[in-house]
Amino acid sequence: MGRKSSYLEQIDKFIGRKIYFLRLAKGLSRAELSKVIDVTYQQLQKYENGTNRVSASRLLLIAKALEHEIAYFYEGFEAGDNSAHILENQRLCIEVARNFRRIGNREHQDAINTLVKSLLKARVA
Repeated sequence: MGRKSSYLEQIDKFIGRKIYFLRLAKGLSRAELSKVIDVTYQQLQKYENGTNRVSASRLLLIAKALEHEIAYFYEGFEAGDNSAHILENQRLCIEVARNFRRIGNREHQDAINTLVKSLLKARVA
C-alpha cells in the first residue's frame, strides 16, 4: 500500500474529526457507534483520528447512523484550519453541556451558571 499524501491525510483527519464531533453531539459512545456500523471500537477510533481512511460504503453507514448526509463530512474542508477550530469549539460546548447535566445538585448548577455569567461580564468590561 502506498504512502498517504499530505493532502489525503488532511482529508482523512477532517472527516475523522467530523465523525468524532457528530458522535459526541448525538451522545453516542465509540462502542455504540462501532456496533451500529459493524467495526471494532479500535477501528472507529482510527477513523476518528484520521489514522485509517473511511471507505465510501462505511461512510454511508456512519452518515445514516448519525443521521446526516455524506456531504456533511466534506463540508468546510476547503475552508481550511478555521473549520477545525469551529469544530473544536463545538466539541467543547457539547462536553461542557454534558458535564453540566450530570451535576445532580441544582444549587451547584446555579453556582456554575453564575460563575460563567460573571466571567462574561469581566470579559466585556
